[in-house]
Parts: sequence; structure tokens; C-alpha cells
Amino acid sequence: MWFQHDGVPAHFSIDVRNYLNATFGTRWIGRGGPVPWPPRSPDLSSLDYFLWGHLKHLVYETPVDSVEDLVARLSVAAAGVREIPG
Repeated sequence: MWFQHDGVPAHFSIDVRNYLNATFGTRWIGRGGPVPWPPRSPDLSSLDYFLWGHLKHLVYETPVDSVEDLVARLSVAAAGVREIPG
């Protein structure tokens, strides 16, 4: 598994980078990491290829009635991603 770091300043602390190094070794992509990735890269992230479109489809398959309904749908959809093979 690879982890793609977003490079947001709040996520760029040495503690975060140490955690990523300990958890993913050299298999994380991002600012200050073993595989550099420019913060404003025109390249699509791995999440752009599948995850966001898939979650949007699941969440908005029918009209959302309330904020609570939206949060519940997002939680169910995100939990379901773990069950997708591959």
C-alpha cells in the first residue's frame, strides 16, 4: 500500500513525517517524503482516479434530506471502501 500525503502545512510537522516513515517506510508520496510530490502538482492524485467519484456516486444516488443524512451516508460509503478488493 502507498500513502499520498497532501502536504498541507498542518500535516507537514516532523512528527507527522516521522509517523509516515515509521508506518509506510519509503512508500509514501508527498512534500518532505521519500518520493517528492509538488504541492500544486497538475497531476491527478490516486484519489482522483477512483475514490472521490465512487463516494460521490454512493452518497448522492438519491437526494440528501439533511446534514445528518449526508454524514451518515458518507460514513457508510467510506466504510464500504475498505471492502473493495484490490
